[in-house]
Amino acid sequence: MYELSVLPIIALCLVSFIGVPHGSFDGAVAALLGYQSKKRFLTFTFWYIIISIAVILFWIKFPLIALLLFIIMSVIHFGLCDWSFLKINQFKWVVTLTHGINIIFGIIFFHTKESFQIFTFLSNESFYYFEQYLKLIYIFFGILFFLYCYLSINLKKLRWGVLEMICILFIISQLDPLTGFALYFCFVHTTKHIYAILQNTNKYLENKSFVFSTTAVFTIVTWIGGCIAIIYLNNNFSFTESFIKTIFIGLAALTLPHMTLIDFFYRKKFN
Repeated sequence: MYELSVLPIIALCLVSFIGVPHGSFDGAVAALLGYQSKKRFLTFTFWYIIISIAVILFWIKFPLIALLLFIIMSVIHFGLCDWSFLKINQFKWVVTLTHGINIIFGIIFFHTKESFQIFTFLSNESFYYFEQYLKLIYIFFGILFFLYCYLSINLKKLRWGVLEMICILFIISQLDPLTGFALYFCFVHTTKHIYAILQNTNKYLENKSFVFSTTAVFTIVTWIGGCIAIIYLNNNFSFTESFIKTIFIGLAALTLPHMTLIDFFYRKKFN
């Protein structure tokens, strides 16, 4: 049985009530991209749900592969968000990969045992096989970080990126992996994302009520779905285990359509 102390449980609650709703702004993003009419918005919502369900079904059938893909997606998505926020058109993938690896593998570096316990629980298979590849990833990150620091000599905005990454590494080194992830996800990634979306909706959308009504509906539906998942999983797992599985499988299910919308469509138009 996998159990958690009080602080990580609070952290997962933060992810549920602060982090998850940031994806609910995808309705506003769809409107920005021209899906504001009833027919087009329903089409967008339909495919968003279908993709999310497909991810859940894929995770049930191939949990280890799904988890690995989720980790890769998280690195890219978090990194692209930070790159976009810095408003630098140069060195896109150096910035993206440095920031993305910094948070995901920073947590793994400082909390390898605890992280792999969580990964093993989520994938239903031993994750320790992949420990042998961590050194290669850390070396790769070291090269990227050195290059990032070198580029920051001439690019002032990157100096803020260096400072942010160092602060993040310090904070996650002092906390358990779930709490460290939750603080980053809720108060760094989510804040940057919502700030950028609200800037553009205020600028380009006349119907402001549409933004908040769709966000509220998406958030409530997600919470209801999460509660149903926890109740269902609680038949075979403890409440804490059900909560962990619901949060991370739910995040993966929402990340693919969210990442597709934001990183492949929204950023092309508004970055």
